Amino acid sequence: MLYQLSVPEAAREVLASNNVYMQSLRMGIANYTALAQRIKPDVEKLTGARANLNTIVVAIKRFADTLEEEQSPSMSSKARMSLTGSVIDVDFQKEPLAELFSIFDEFFEQEGRYNVFQTDKHFTLLAEDADEIRKFVAGALEKFDGRIEEGLSKITVSLSPDEGESYHLLSIISSILYNHRIPVHSVFFTPAEMVLILNEKHAARAYDLIRREMA
Repeated sequence: MLYQLSVPEAAREVLASNNVYMQSLRMGIANYTALAQRIKPDVEKLTGARANLNTIVVAIKRFADTLEEEQSPSMSSKARMSLTGSVIDVDFQKEPLAELFSIFDEFFEQEGRYNVFQTDKHFTLLAEDADEIRKFVAGALEKFDGRIEEGLSKITVSLSPDEGESYHLLSIISSILYNHRIPVHSVFFTPAEMVLILNEKHAARAYDLIRREMA
């Protein structure tokens, strides 16, 4: 006689084999009743019997709770974060880097917190809003096509050397921002950290929500 799965076992198997279901559960956006109705035929196929919808809903809720418990520990053990206010975003179109860097050389030699990101088409400098950086930026804007955006804050989250943990951390933070409808100005990654740039009015709330997940 073939072993038939129980309803909770069947529900877990169906959910775990579908990336869309798993993502919706991890992000906390799944409607358990609607999801139960959707997977009910598959659950019944695996159990070999009719299944009660409420039983499937309970199985989904318990499975989601398990996913939440698995996610939380990695945040506290693998990541650290900081919040910096009064940040400006200086963005330049693709320019001859040697010429552009010559303007900022003196600034880069100074101690202080700043981030530089370069893509094929843009050069972005994130720095605390201060008179000295404004002077360098003004000089650069006179010669190159660029823009400056102020009124921003920066959340820096350290990343684990473990690539899998880094992707997991990204998923958790993305879920927090999505679930709470917090707009993001820009996001940058390096092997060592994730840098979130937000409007100042949203940054403190985002920082608190992420910090609580890491506690």
